[in-house]
Amino acid sequence: MHRSQLPRSGMALGGIGAGWFEIRHDGGFANWSIFNNWPLFPGERYPYLAKQTLFFKLWVRLHNEAPRLVLLQIEDSHGAAAIEGQEYHYLFPWLSGVDVIRTTASFPFAELDFEQDGLPLKVSLRAWSPFIPGNVKDSALPLAYFDFNITSTSNRPIDVQILAVARNVVAYDQPNRIYVNERIQDGDFSAVLLTAAQTDPAAATTGGLCLASFAKTSTAYAGWEHPHPYYERTLREFPLPEVNDTAGRNGKDKVTGQLRADPRCFVTIGNATTLRARGDTFAHTFALTWHFPNLYGRPADNKGSVGRNEPHGHDRLEGHYYSNFFNSAIEVARYAQVERTRLLDETTAFHATFFDSSLPEFVLDQINSHLNTLRTSSWLTRTGMFGVLEGLSPARAWAGIATTDVAMYGQIAVSLLFPELDRMTIETWMKFQQPNGCVIHSVSCNSYTPSPGEITGHRLDMPSQYVFMSLRTALWSEDTAFLKTLWPSIKSALAYVLRERDANGDHLPDMKGIMCSYDNFPMFGVAPYVVSQWLAAVAIALLAAKRLGDTTFISEYTPFFEQGCATLEKTTWNGRYFQLCSDPVPTDKEGHLGCLSDQIIGDAFVRQLGLNPIIDLTKAATALRTILAMNYKSDQGLRNCQWPGDTWLHDIHKDTWVDQANTCWTGVELNFAAQLYQHNLHENAENIISNIDTRHRKWGMYWDHQEFGGHYFRPLAAFAIPNAFLGLSYDGENLRIRPSRPLPVGRWCVLLPGATATYFQTLDGARLELKTGKFSPKSIELPSTGTVTLTNFSANYTVASSEGRTVFTRV
Repeated sequence: MHRSQLPRSGMALGGIGAGWFEIRHDGGFANWSIFNNWPLFPGERYPYLAKQTLFFKLWVRLHNEAPRLVLLQIEDSHGAAAIEGQEYHYLFPWLSGVDVIRTTASFPFAELDFEQDGLPLKVSLRAWSPFIPGNVKDSALPLAYFDFNITSTSNRPIDVQILAVARNVVAYDQPNRIYVNERIQDGDFSAVLLTAAQTDPAAATTGGLCLASFAKTSTAYAGWEHPHPYYERTLREFPLPEVNDTAGRNGKDKVTGQLRADPRCFVTIGNATTLRARGDTFAHTFALTWHFPNLYGRPADNKGSVGRNEPHGHDRLEGHYYSNFFNSAIEVARYAQVERTRLLDETTAFHATFFDSSLPEFVLDQINSHLNTLRTSSWLTRTGMFGVLEGLSPARAWAGIATTDVAMYGQIAVSLLFPELDRMTIETWMKFQQPNGCVIHSVSCNSYTPSPGEITGHRLDMPSQYVFMSLRTALWSEDTAFLKTLWPSIKSALAYVLRERDANGDHLPDMKGIMCSYDNFPMFGVAPYVVSQWLAAVAIALLAAKRLGDTTFISEYTPFFEQGCATLEKTTWNGRYFQLCSDPVPTDKEGHLGCLSDQIIGDAFVRQLGLNPIIDLTKAATALRTILAMNYKSDQGLRNCQWPGDTWLHDIHKDTWVDQANTCWTGVELNFAAQLYQHNLHENAENIISNIDTRHRKWGMYWDHQEFGGHYFRPLAAFAIPNAFLGLSYDGENLRIRPSRPLPVGRWCVLLPGATATYFQTLDGARLELKTGKFSPKSIELPSTGTVTLTNFSANYTVASSEGRTVFTRV
């Protein structure tokens, strides 16, 4: 057994902001977070065994032999298949788990092949939830599909049933509840709705689960708890008998005489067939859906939970986005059955387009894996608030949502894949901006009240980050009205920095200690990490001002940008890199000489929009090479910072709360890899990505990258990589592909706001083909390498070529 085999993480099933649970490579399910429960949501913790909440079994009878049951898990010794109190295999020789599971997971699909000695069947499962960039409704469904495919490997007939089991855990923290399991058979729709009565209608855990079996021949056994008589009847009767013993799971309280729910209540639904010859196949789909509408915002101090012992009114009701479209889990399940083919086709289309690329497979896998975080850590509410939680562990949530300095890296994924959600985040930031122009650091999962500690504006990089991300969203939306709405807020944020955070009058933010995203790094004076982001913000603001015709702003801020670029170079460039800051650090006389991996991060951001560069191209390339030489170690990864002369770990101050300098932050590494691609350092970029990919596989944490808590937001910066490789920029009007080196024959995924395309390089030319979504910029500029064409773009374009470029201009 290797350490990577221990299930420490799994791919998430569920919708954006709808809650989620993991499927792991042992066939079990973990980290149930669909009940508005802690740690993702503020409700009471989920108290039950994760593997017993949902599991699948196979009933098999080979002709002229006795039947047996196969649990489609590598089972635990105790409690497997909801049999508690004994090690089941000593008592029940007819029930066992599988011997081997071969898993292939590529978000949003997890494919498991189950093997057991002597089992005359090939059994596979595809578990997935819809994920369709540009389509928020269908990507936020409280839904997971389970597609089984069973093929006979015997020449004799085999009776087969595939069975799904779910535990009724609705209102689990409400002691007066009683179980309600409703059997629904309506044409081709067959399901069990799991709810509860005697509940508080406003409680976070009030709602329902639906376990649906997509065949009208399905049968169900609802309301079982003990192996007797459920397993005896299940084993002996084919198909599964229709039983509802839910009333038997509600007993009378000995003191009050009132009905109360027993500790456990399960339902099973399944479908049966007979495979008569070798090669015969049985395909069947289950769906688990849920509807728990009472999502409450966290308190403004981001502490506490909303549970049975706390009044609902101490926080405001936010509600789930999915409640805009569905009133029950049954409605979701019916939609899931009717729309399954379309949802699968559209989900597959994005997945196929992304992986139809000549980038190395490990690069694509590593980028793809971070989409998991959009499920595990997202808030999407009926009130119109969206954000990604900064960090999440099984024990707690870390910080709030839409943390500005972390979003500067990770929000690119949202901007490209779900512009509608991107805009929700920007609108929340704008809503909580302070009168003096100061912007919020993090939103405490509460759309009504900001946390007092998050609006202080202490972090000096936040105004720049707010300006850049907000204007990128507005420009990419091509919505002039939205840009006009934002513009006063943008100017206020910039003016705040010049008025209150520029002590020496050089029109740059002045660092005075620990006051940026690196919240353990003291920096003083001009800090390239902070100043390059400020210059990126001014650069994009000048573009926005030009689009809006604000000539006063242009005349005022253009000198600030030009002077700022010169000051940055003059005060921090040492011939090899831009040092950590311009002024000495009182606690470390050589601290200002640090080589930060993120030192010219702002220059990478302006390249996304094709704006004027902040850093001279030659100096930028030199700085990146120096960072590689000083900070990257193949046995560790890319450290955040290194100092001249250090051969091992840089000393840290005694008051340091955590060692950030000698740490590898995945999000920083992936963002740095995108910079390397921009500067023709492809091999170095891929070394870093491969290092990240390998070590997270080794740790068994492929789906749960750690920084400040797990499922961290920053590594979604990986979605800058495909476009960086192509040298792609888009300013809201003009799309340009200018790779840093000539492209070989191949094809690459292009990520556009709400759309995807594939760029093909052939021996005799190139083609840009729109694959999903809608996109029609004013102009498209591509390298001229023979015949250059566009495919599937709805607009009409004229074509002109010169100096190695082909430009398509929208008519």
